[in-house]
Amino acid sequence: MDDVLRKSQLRIKKSFEKGFEYHHLAMLRSEKFLRKHDSERLPFFVLYVDLVGSTKMSSELDPGVFNIIIRTFSQEMAYVIEQFDGYVLKFVGDAVLGFFASNRSDYFVANKIVACMKMMLKVVDGAINPVFEHNSYPKLQVKVTVDYGDCSIVRYGSDKHKSHIDLIGLTLNLAAKMQQVTKPGQVTIGEHVYEKLRSSNKEHFAQIKSNSKSWKYHGLEDSRTYRLYKSRLNK
Repeated sequence: MDDVLRKSQLRIKKSFEKGFEYHHLAMLRSEKFLRKHDSERLPFFVLYVDLVGSTKMSSELDPGVFNIIIRTFSQEMAYVIEQFDGYVLKFVGDAVLGFFASNRSDYFVANKIVACMKMMLKVVDGAINPVFEHNSYPKLQVKVTVDYGDCSIVRYGSDKHKSHIDLIGLTLNLAAKMQQVTKPGQVTIGEHVYEKLRSSNKEHFAQIKSNSKSWKYHGLEDSRTYRLYKSRLNK
């Protein structure tokens, strides 16, 4: 872990000194995987990491400063996703969306994602924020959400090699909507992820007591409210 934080800090310091361009191999790797499974429906773990307070920062900070914040956050979260064998699907404004290929009996991936989420929080607190504080930038906070389920791989055009390709499905929607009930510095997972965790990882999570106003979504199987679990893995 110390080596991961050290490399992250070096990249961030480099970006302040002479600029840094995030390598785009991750996006190519993701696209290659999706094109290989064009028009298929497969089970995925979908991870959504969001930067807290970005709207306020965008209106209050110098545009150049805000650009560095978004770039640093995005590139470092993408590196963590890659480190844990995930794919970077896209950058969506102040969020990074990743996915992890799996199969219905692959519990190893679910537990690896817990380590990925924990590392994201560690990188923010132990790598990004110390460098930002040194350069008089605001400290960052993130929220991480993950869900598991079938997603459809959709190509927007007839060209199999160039047309835009993406993931669509309830799993992506729920992972995004979980942000509404997730606090800064917290991770939230859906029950389909929780069910796949080993006992030692389940102990880190507690079920969120929700009501129809705070969380009203359910899975495709029945009309029961879909259960969510929260944790602060950096504590």
